Amino acid sequence: MAESPGQHAQVAVLLGTDHHPYDRLVEWAATLAAEDGQRWFVQHGFTRWPDVASADLPANLTGTRMLGVRELDDLLAHADVVITHGGPSLIQEARTSRHVPIVAPRDPALGEHVDGHQIDFTARLAADGTIRLVRSLDDLRLAVAATRHEGRPTTADAVTPDETVERFATLVEGALSAPRVGLLARLALAGRRVSPPPAGRPARRPGPEPPRQ
Repeated sequence: MAESPGQHAQVAVLLGTDHHPYDRLVEWAATLAAEDGQRWFVQHGFTRWPDVASADLPANLTGTRMLGVRELDDLLAHADVVITHGGPSLIQEARTSRHVPIVAPRDPALGEHVDGHQIDFTARLAADGTIRLVRSLDDLRLAVAATRHEGRPTTADAVTPDETVERFATLVEGALSAPRVGLLARLALAGRRVSPPPAGRPARRPGPEPPRQ
């Protein structure tokens, strides 16, 4: 069986499917990969690759534009550290896979998103301890070190996927204003593989699925 992209990565960086470039986070990943020698993998979406970095990319940093559902699952299962943008779906996926994700929200002032909802949303999640929030390269460096030191929760400490989805949905409802509650629909889709189909509705057939944001 062919290996999934990033299967052996120790650090996974996920930029989702938003069409805005997020050069800043890729540059931070390139800098830290060059410093620590660990295997870094970036799902870079619409951010330029590999010419985005200010210097040549280190050999231990690889990436791809998009990941399928099974590829993302495999990456999250094997990575020691997960870094994402502020998209609710990817944060929830990381939590379901027993990670406390490091989250760098997109900044609209830098052309990384249309507005500041990721900044507001992630501040609420950070206050609850759901994520590690970073705003700079130095923040990211410290968060990666702390995550490696603490490790992932043990099986005994981890909640079930259904509990993660329910708790995360509650946090989203509290963090997002009314115009943004529509994002809950995307969150529900992210949790679709851990919830049974409604009564009277057949289970979804296995097959290719779109990448998650």
